[in-house]
Amino acid sequence: MQGGAAPVTGAQGGDWASVRRLAAVASLVLACACTTQDRSTTASTVRSGPTIAFDSIDGPPPAVFNRLVDNLSMEAEARRVAVVSREGQASFRARGYLAVHVERGRTHVGWAWDVYDAERRRTLRLTGEELGAAAPSRPADAWRAADEQVLQRIARSSMERLAAFLAAPDVPPEPSTAQNPRVATTDPPSGTLTVAASR
Repeated sequence: MQGGAAPVTGAQGGDWASVRRLAAVASLVLACACTTQDRSTTASTVRSGPTIAFDSIDGPPPAVFNRLVDNLSMEAEARRVAVVSREGQASFRARGYLAVHVERGRTHVGWAWDVYDAERRRTLRLTGEELGAAAPSRPADAWRAADEQVLQRIARSSMERLAAFLAAPDVPPEPSTAQNPRVATTDPPSGTLTVAASR
């Protein structure tokens, strides 16, 4: 997602695509801070339109956090979401939360984004819940349910709705039924996605 980067001499074809992907991943890793890991942010991207900074993602262990950031980076780059450093000014700021719980023998991964405007007023909340693997024998292993497919769905839904919001900040994005037929309902515990706006 790093805009305006200097050209890389000698990188062509697939090599150049790899360089761009690595730059995008590095950008969001720096632009997204995990409070429990005390990560700082320094990255910025140059894009037109409203910008967003990711202040924190609370809840997941380091390995899950890092994989989620990788997926968020790729989804943001694909949708040209203008992510800037949390150290600088941004039109909007987001705080993310992940949690796992076991229900009826299956592990669920819940997620949420609170989006604030420049005056720190919450303007949007995105929430969802993804169904993971069967419940582990030990509660400490519950985060294993957050595998690559689950994290990809979370990142895709998150960035899809954030991109729609940034395109029209005064109009909350509509829930999508893509990839998950339950997301259009309004009951979060059943594994659905809900979108709510408040001012």
